[in-house]
Amino acid sequence: MNLLSAFDALLQSWRVVFPQQRSFDRAYRLTFGLLACLREHLTSSAICTTGRQFLDWSADYRLFNRSPWDPRRLFDAVVDGAVAFLAADPLPIVVALDDTICRKTGRRIPGVSTWRDPQSPKFHTNLIPGLRFVQASLLVSQTQPGPARALPLRFEPAALPPKPKKNASDDERQQYIQQRKKCRLSNIGVGVIQSLREAFDQRATTRLRTLLMVVDGSYTNRTVLSQLPLNTILLGRIRKDAKLCFPVLAGSVKKGRPRRYGSPAPTPEEILRDDSIPLIEVQAFAAGKLQIFKIKVVENLFWRKAGCDRPLRLLVIKPLGYRLRNGSKLLYRDPAFLICTDLNLSLNTLLQAYVYRWEIECNHRDEKSFVGVAEGQVRNPKAVGRLPQFQVAAYSLLLLASLQAYGFDRSDDFLPLPKWRRKSIRPSILDLLDLLRAQLLGRSCASPPPANFIHFNFMQTLDANHEKIPDSLCLPAA
Repeated sequence: MNLLSAFDALLQSWRVVFPQQRSFDRAYRLTFGLLACLREHLTSSAICTTGRQFLDWSADYRLFNRSPWDPRRLFDAVVDGAVAFLAADPLPIVVALDDTICRKTGRRIPGVSTWRDPQSPKFHTNLIPGLRFVQASLLVSQTQPGPARALPLRFEPAALPPKPKKNASDDERQQYIQQRKKCRLSNIGVGVIQSLREAFDQRATTRLRTLLMVVDGSYTNRTVLSQLPLNTILLGRIRKDAKLCFPVLAGSVKKGRPRRYGSPAPTPEEILRDDSIPLIEVQAFAAGKLQIFKIKVVENLFWRKAGCDRPLRLLVIKPLGYRLRNGSKLLYRDPAFLICTDLNLSLNTLLQAYVYRWEIECNHRDEKSFVGVAEGQVRNPKAVGRLPQFQVAAYSLLLLASLQAYGFDRSDDFLPLPKWRRKSIRPSILDLLDLLRAQLLGRSCASPPPANFIHFNFMQTLDANHEKIPDSLCLPAA
């Protein structure tokens, strides 16, 4: 099995997502066009890549504007196919959750708002227009511990509602305030977590598996902690000056209503500096090899934002030393302060899940830099949200197809790496795209040559009801 065959087999599962066969055929063709195009990843570029630039193109745009299909169902194939790469049953299913901003230049595009640039320096905040999305990625690994790969499972739009006009009524302003609250990252993140839990519950192989959500400080708050579904654990960052409490001591007497929290506990930063708390050495795979991390653990703490009925475990991870080159000064990164809603999971599992979370950042870079997510020049409100979700789903299927065809490591099917990348273990998204284009070109140049190269020779008459013809790239039959 090669990459093209595995990717084609996964795409066939999209047939149940679309209401008609012709809609699926159009989505099937645009998927290859969006991935194989060499220019900007626009719908028009995908049309040209598949050799349909001389035919009527309006139906390809209507696929995202009008066709009734649910973008979440595009990721069902990833959930079904990734089950074979999950860890053994006692270990939880690890999913990373984070948000990202896709830059846009048009300020009148539906959903575009002004956001803080995450790449701006600390001493000066820059503002950029863009679309905001919340993404959840499944973290799979071949060995424990070992390198991991993140497979996107959700890519939900998090656009803010338009502001009311100056002469708007009080009811319209109150309605805007309520809609803005619903569009907060925490509320959208809760919806993503609940939809993932439902998706895993619908499958017999993952119905009883525990879901471990690894999040950053944006989702470690009251909104998310109070609405976690059953059989779901949250592992998230917390402030270094967070106010925690010990449990209520048995037999403590106080006038008035019963105590819900005990005496104040030290802050996470104070626990890091407290030499009386022992350090625990935990091994985890990070930066291409096994590393030894030193962790301080405090059990059975409470946080008012989590509630008095949810005990927490605090993990304080000391910074890991590194050198920029051999013999240089030993540098350290910032420490990490984490809380976990489960008191029984092993420290190795929690630490490795937190280290694996970096893979979702790699997803963001690949999606925006190489796959061209949100580059499409569309202005329809429905298409603005569904086209990026369509691209992320295709990117996720491509990653899953590479795992099914070649595993987690590189094989001889890929081109040899240059000398400065000789330490790379797994294929990058550029390697996968190059291999996909090469296999498509090899199939199109097979003997006898395909007849549909005629599209590149003369102009066809525009006709909305033109006879359906095979694709110019000789894509596998849908």
